[in-house]
Amino acid sequence: MQCSFAPEFRNRTRYEPSWTVVAGDLPRHLTRNGVSFSKQHYELLQTNGAYNLKIRHVVFRRDNGKFFCTLLDKESGAQYTVQANVVVVGLFTYMII
Repeated sequence: MQCSFAPEFRNRTRYEPSWTVVAGDLPRHLTRNGVSFSKQHYELLQTNGAYNLKIRHVVFRRDNGKFFCTLLDKESGAQYTVQANVVVVGLFTYMII
């Protein structure tokens, strides 16, 4: 999932980026200011203003939700949030009786 910031928002002293997922009605913090809280499931890719998130191995129950990239202005308290569009394909088993 891609998220990037214009040069004027790349100052980490003032601006703090993060990724959050809401799955099953519960929000989970995945990253905050370059620190990943779920390294076994997600990979944070940071380069030149990009703050991208990669799902290492998709698990429907865990990853079927809404992913948000947020930039927090630590001086003003303003938050800028965008929702990433993700499609999770699950496997289904059919039983014929």
